[in-house]
Amino acid sequence: MNPSLKALENQYVLLTNNLPNLIAACKGDKTLKDTLMSSYVTSRRNYWDGINAIFHDDDPAVHALVTQMTADQISLDATIQNMGKIAKVLAAITKAVDVGSQLLAKASAAL
Repeated sequence: MNPSLKALENQYVLLTNNLPNLIAACKGDKTLKDTLMSSYVTSRRNYWDGINAIFHDDDPAVHALVTQMTADQISLDATIQNMGKIAKVLAAITKAVDVGSQLLAKASAAL
């Protein structure tokens, strides 16, 4: 698996594995839950769209996004594990998913 797709997969798996705890942390707040689910769906879509794409991992901009996404993944995992304020966690998730969307757009070409 190439680095771009692996980064998208890692993000999607991390969110999937932590989704029940993240939903519970929203404590019934519909706005927070909607924000979480929107980011989760985008992460899932990025991964599945990536499976059906051709990646150009030789592009320096793509390499930079993979590097950023890897760093964001480490930070996101730590933030989720030390979940305090759910709004902070959701901000980290949104940021990481946005980078994933940028990666997919930059690294892939539709078949």
